[in-house]
Amino acid sequence: MTLRQRALVSCLVAVCGTLPARADEATDIQSLLNEQVVVTAASTAQRESAAPAMSTTITAEDIQTFGFRTIAEAVHFLSFGVFIGDPLRTPDIGSRGILFENDDGKHFLLLINGHAVNDPLYGAARFDAGAGIPIDLVDRIEVVLGPGSVLYGSNAMMGVINVITKNAADYSGVHAFAETEIGRSFRVSAGTGSKFKLAGADSEFTLGLEYQHQYGPTLEFSVLRFPPVPISPGRTLPEEWGGELHEGYFTHAPSGHARLRVGDFELNVSANLYDRGIPYASSFYYVDFNDERSMERDRALRIDLRHQATLSSLVQLTSRAYFDNFDYQRWLIADAVIGCQINSVQTCQHYDAGRSLWIGLEERLTLNWLKDQTLVTMLGVDVRYSDVGAKQDQLDAATGEPIAPTSGLLDDGGPSLGTYIQQTWNPATWLDLNAGARVDFNDRFSAVLSPRGAAMVRPFEKTTFKAIYAQAFRAPTWSETDLSNHTVAPSPGLLPERVHSIEASAEQGLGTQRLRLGAFWTRWTDLVETSPIPADELMRLQEAGALERTVGNIVQSNNVARVNNHGLTGGWQGSSFENKLRYGANLTWAFARIQKDGESTRIVAAPEIFGNAHVAYSFGPTLPTAALAVQAMGERPADRAAPNGDSLDPAPPIANLHLAVTGRLPGVPELGYILTADYLTATHGPYTAGPDVAFLPSVQSSVDMLPAPGYAPVEQWRIMVGVRLDLLTGQPTSTPEAP
Repeated sequence: MTLRQRALVSCLVAVCGTLPARADEATDIQSLLNEQVVVTAASTAQRESAAPAMSTTITAEDIQTFGFRTIAEAVHFLSFGVFIGDPLRTPDIGSRGILFENDDGKHFLLLINGHAVNDPLYGAARFDAGAGIPIDLVDRIEVVLGPGSVLYGSNAMMGVINVITKNAADYSGVHAFAETEIGRSFRVSAGTGSKFKLAGADSEFTLGLEYQHQYGPTLEFSVLRFPPVPISPGRTLPEEWGGELHEGYFTHAPSGHARLRVGDFELNVSANLYDRGIPYASSFYYVDFNDERSMERDRALRIDLRHQATLSSLVQLTSRAYFDNFDYQRWLIADAVIGCQINSVQTCQHYDAGRSLWIGLEERLTLNWLKDQTLVTMLGVDVRYSDVGAKQDQLDAATGEPIAPTSGLLDDGGPSLGTYIQQTWNPATWLDLNAGARVDFNDRFSAVLSPRGAAMVRPFEKTTFKAIYAQAFRAPTWSETDLSNHTVAPSPGLLPERVHSIEASAEQGLGTQRLRLGAFWTRWTDLVETSPIPADELMRLQEAGALERTVGNIVQSNNVARVNNHGLTGGWQGSSFENKLRYGANLTWAFARIQKDGESTRIVAAPEIFGNAHVAYSFGPTLPTAALAVQAMGERPADRAAPNGDSLDPAPPIANLHLAVTGRLPGVPELGYILTADYLTATHGPYTAGPDVAFLPSVQSSVDMLPAPGYAPVEQWRIMVGVRLDLLTGQPTSTPEAP
């Protein structure tokens, strides 16, 4: 066993104290090692079986063995109950059969070392290269399913994903990595970690830098041919859209993260830039096909300083100050008469810009009443001030000169306050109880209560039953409530979205095997959707001066939908042959129906059945490790209908196969290699491509003549090869064990 494995076993026995480990029984030790310690569910170290939620821990060894490049990839192939949709821009993330297309991660809360990154203007969080965390620096990814607002506040409706970076002990020395898909993409990274004394205090520093660059591949889109419908004097719809795409599909993503610990202080600083192309049109916009000037850009800077003070054996105080700055820009190149409604130029550039800045202070008091972690009260307060701004311009694409006044101006901000309490009680070795509540205050909406209660019962040594009730919410973003331009009306009375969840699960350990079964029921209310507003409301807004000049349909965000959702989940993982062979599988069946306007329908782009499986075998310290992961989803409804309202055929079932071979060069243990191959069994997913022009008043009489949108193709295969260098690590370098 390595030093890290021994430390993990010691932590499980000494801190958690409920599963005895006998050093003379290898299977019991390995069983302990196979069950991870998680901190996200209750903000304190717990075994997964004792945590008040269903969770998955994806380790650095998992990431390296399978060669995953992003959080989204790792979650897609290894997590329990979570899946990813790929619209060829930023991925959509869903769980338990629920996904909202073009959601920008609003309904999953993303944490980096416990620091929330979802912004207040858009609610966005990126899970691909835009997350801003070099993947080689990641120690583990904790995926906690179900409502998580009780400790973290807004956005934690589907769950919480916490990315935890490596300590210096696990990242000592100098590390470099380079990987390429010849002619398509490459990724390079470098990092270091060291321990030292600073001002007499034990200190450590870790740093990771990464750059991901993708250019292509070439994708073939269906060609849509439009009838000669006049939309203004002398102007008609473009003749066709689609064909071969290459220039418009790209990613540039540099990122860096540094972590400094000095005694009881810890400082985290991360920064990233994320440019990506817009390969095809989205709803309400016409985007010229295969134009590399149509793109999106994120820039982010995050700073988190915390201090942990043990005041006595009873009292611990954790203080945290944080600062975030995030800005977003989008450029859309379009035929002016469709994209910008300006006849003076042929092609226009639609430019959106938004910024978010927030600063906060969190104080958390932990009371260990019996001084043995069996009865612990946690009290916390989180005070934040946010400042947001946005604008929209229409420019001549040829010259960059404005062709219309700036619209969508937004400059606002304000404070928010979250207070929470959590009580944990371990009255016996077979019982864990967790109860808590959080109240969030904001002058933009009424106070929101987010309670949680959970009981974890272990009638036998390796048997655990869980029962959990929780609520969570998503605060309406400023872009939903205050943004106003010539196509969007403000929605100042928007309510927070809410979710109520009940779940029960059973877990059974059998030697090094672990089986999990669960059932869940959730009800989502006050879901926000953007849709055209009635004529009487439009007239009222115009008379009140709340709208700028209007063209075509005017849309507005409203609390118009709810979702009924229930289902079953199951998972199995284990190891054999002294942990050389590791394997696992997860499966979810979910019934989810969105209800609005008196109708109940399936959620678009979301599967009712999905799951993943993986297996890896380590042939030895000097031999390769081979790994295979598979993710599969059932059919999914298309993300939009034909212009005349007819439904499109659903996307077919699809499986994603991911193969990886990793190892060290014989005789040169500092040098490692990796070969990965990905293959998708279907040619497309549920995302449709093509301009949505049916909303234009001038073409509504000719809707039946418009072509139905085609499905966007997917990148069906990818082969990448990479090398890594690890120097001055202070420990023997070997092939990682199978995860």
